[in-house]
Amino acid sequence: MTLKLFIAGTDTNVGKTYISAGILSAFNAQSWSTLGIKPIASGGNEDTLIHQQTASIKLPQHEITAFAFEPPIAPHLAAQFIGRTLSVKQLNLQSRHALQHPADVSVIEGCGGWYVPLNSTETMADFVIANQLNVILVVGVRLGCINHSLLTFRAMQQDKVNILGWIANCIDPHMKNKNENIATLKEWLPIPCLGVVEHGMRPETVIDVRKIVECVSLEC
Repeated sequence: MTLKLFIAGTDTNVGKTYISAGILSAFNAQSWSTLGIKPIASGGNEDTLIHQQTASIKLPQHEITAFAFEPPIAPHLAAQFIGRTLSVKQLNLQSRHALQHPADVSVIEGCGGWYVPLNSTETMADFVIANQLNVILVVGVRLGCINHSLLTFRAMQQDKVNILGWIANCIDPHMKNKNENIATLKEWLPIPCLGVVEHGMRPETVIDVRKIVECVSLEC
């Protein structure tokens, strides 16, 4: 079985790279060959390096990340500032080698939230749809996460993508009623919770690899 997993977030700065690395490490521990891909990076190449270092297959940075922008801003704006235009077609062309490279598991990390723009008509969601990628939603557990999660999930449903499940990433160590918020999310999101990552915890220790594989097989 070959898995292509798109890691989406409820927002920016919810720990998509951290969780992506955890998923790669969890599959590494099961002796699956893994590949990390970050098609667009804004704000430097740190995320790209993490993908490169964590995956068992080591691609060059320019293949892991087709478009790298220095400013930590929305990618369509970063592209405009240097006179470029992003599109799904360009993203597919520039990422083709990485997307088609043989691997048991390819973890493809998004940029920002579900509907982060690529240009005036396309978003990152269009890239996911065009490539028919399985989606895992990373929920940054902080104040407002329930609303952000439900809105994102409903947008994904509307786009008819295959949502495997969600992972709670407890990014705010001082959040009040954290457990109650996670319980509410489990009640309201009709997809499997693939792991609850407490603040400072290594994600690979709690991410349920077997459930991910099962969900791909069943098209959860």
